[in-house]
Amino acid sequence: MTHAAQFALAHGAALLFTWILLQQAGVPIPSAPLLIAVGSLASYGRLHLVPSLAAALTACLLADGFWYRVGRRGWSKSHRSSRTNSNWKNRVLSLIWRHSGASMLLAKFVVGSNVVSILAGQAGLSAARFLIYDSIGSLTWSGSYIALGYLLHGQLHWTLAQTLRPLLVVRAAVFSSKILAPQIGAPQGSPKSGQ
Repeated sequence: MTHAAQFALAHGAALLFTWILLQQAGVPIPSAPLLIAVGSLASYGRLHLVPSLAAALTACLLADGFWYRVGRRGWSKSHRSSRTNSNWKNRVLSLIWRHSGASMLLAKFVVGSNVVSILAGQAGLSAARFLIYDSIGSLTWSGSYIALGYLLHGQLHWTLAQTLRPLLVVRAAVFSSKILAPQIGAPQGSPKSGQ
């Protein structure tokens, strides 16, 4: 076993916490394969299940709590994306207001769940209700993937090897397109920065 693998096994919960915190903050890295791998390693007794689940839950709650506070304070990154279709924001706010439990529970399984946290803050969802729904949703999300890894540990090595690389490429492409899209759409005659 390599030193990196030994380090990952020795500090698995801390690494999982950091990875999921970064992913929930908006870094384009997939967490599902990592959670599945954690479940697989837990089934072999290499990682402890409860600290791993607690690390994932804590990371989700911290990141989502931050985005919720951003929404409560009135600032939203979604303003720039809502220029083309501002009606989607009103629909999501209405959904959160009417079905806050269901929308918060399912948000983790949808790409961009941090947007739902921002909109929950904007919709005026109380902090206590947000915390309850987000805790249940985060536990369901992380627990589902960990349980999948725990139950299917024998078949996971090939599956993860086949899916991790394409997921990273797709996430990086989406993230890059979001960053580069405003720059590509800039007028040709505009002055370049730094000149």
